[in-house]
Amino acid sequence: MTPTLPHPDMAERFRSAQTLWQQGQVGPAHALLDDILAHHPMHPEAVPLLAKLFQSQGKLNAASQLMADLCRHSGLEAATTVHSARFIQQCQRQRLAATLCEEALASGKVSAELHVLAGNLARELGEFDRARAHYIEALEAGVDLDTNFVLGALAATRRYTDRTDPDFARFITQFENSAASLHARAVTGFGLAKAYDDIGDYADAAQTLHTANRLSKQAQPWSREAWGYWLEARLRARTFETPLPPAPDFVPIFIVGLPRSGTTLAATRLAGHPDLRDRGELPMLDFIVERLQSGNLLRDAGALRQAAELYRVHAVQDDPRVRWYIDKNPNNFRYLDLIAALFPQARIIHCRRDPRDTALSIWSQSFAHPQYGFASDLDDIADFIRSHDRLMQHWQQRLRVPVHGLNYEAMVADPVAALGALRDFIGLPASAAKTTPSATTATAAISSASVWQARQPIYGTSVGRWKTYLPYVPELARF
Repeated sequence: MTPTLPHPDMAERFRSAQTLWQQGQVGPAHALLDDILAHHPMHPEAVPLLAKLFQSQGKLNAASQLMADLCRHSGLEAATTVHSARFIQQCQRQRLAATLCEEALASGKVSAELHVLAGNLARELGEFDRARAHYIEALEAGVDLDTNFVLGALAATRRYTDRTDPDFARFITQFENSAASLHARAVTGFGLAKAYDDIGDYADAAQTLHTANRLSKQAQPWSREAWGYWLEARLRARTFETPLPPAPDFVPIFIVGLPRSGTTLAATRLAGHPDLRDRGELPMLDFIVERLQSGNLLRDAGALRQAAELYRVHAVQDDPRVRWYIDKNPNNFRYLDLIAALFPQARIIHCRRDPRDTALSIWSQSFAHPQYGFASDLDDIADFIRSHDRLMQHWQQRLRVPVHGLNYEAMVADPVAALGALRDFIGLPASAAKTTPSATTATAAISSASVWQARQPIYGTSVGRWKTYLPYVPELARF
């Protein structure tokens, strides 16, 4: 079918809408895009721009559906599907993105990159067998392993029981490939170490982790000095004297703590409550802080009100409204003073875990974001843990916002009691809570580093795990 080209006047009108959008004139841009789409419903440039506009307003269902409709209208070509599905994935609508990928593959629009994305989406949805099948298809199609870290993802689709599993050979070949990129080798190494750990070969797991972390540190350096300067500036900053008025109909729940301290576990178990939404690791607070700092607006009451409304819009989104919303971005611990000023009604859950288990778990994990550059070096991890504890103590001494300490070991030992205490702290109606804490973990998407672990039953073997590695990683004793 030959596509209908928009009238030349429409091209000019689109450029005007684009200019308005770039100037921050959202309302006029939206009106002009609506007019364009009234005449050309699948305008190939207007639809993506309107989707971005919706995304900026927290209308993630609407934005995702627009991109899915355009992709289907365009014939589900592989490259178009990858682009559309990635946008939808960023909108946290993994189920729709996965459906789009499966439709394209079923129609014969096959590519290695499409299989990789379909695998990643299935893994985030907890469909590990489906994810594994897509990753194998991508490998057989000759996917570029320097840009698609398929082998590291493949390791997080099953629990290994035997060294003869063909995945071991796949991992070792790529891990030892000196022609591969540092990052690709490192990610594969973390997957190989996980496989060794599964079969109880802790010596080889530790040896592999030493090498994988060395490669990761080379690929993504971390400045302990720069982090120290930042921390001291945070400790010297004046706290906000006058918070905004509380909004009882919107209660954000910030789950903070060190990486691998149980933040995802707490969020997924709490998310079984019908009056609560788990929004995963929202990036909004980092964005808001950057905008307020760059504009020197941290003490501007009007700017703070706008910031609070922006955060609220992106937390509430466009699905059925509730009162409580979870944001489990661990890095939010850096800005509890701003949280207390914007949302005096907020609740803070501070996850804590034995620092030796925390350090080992951080050191055993591949992190993509530069903020986690410290994770590749045990000395840097120790420094980061001390800094985290120091800043949390600082906040708790100076802020009025309630903080509930959640002990990982207590949650593992008695999850029913731990979750009951959490619900009481938050103020959730106990009678409406689901009786099975893990009820939502089979359907809600998880895109954090805990994508595999958070899907597993709560088990006690993760407590005291550092002792198993102590003979091979003696540095753990000092944590």
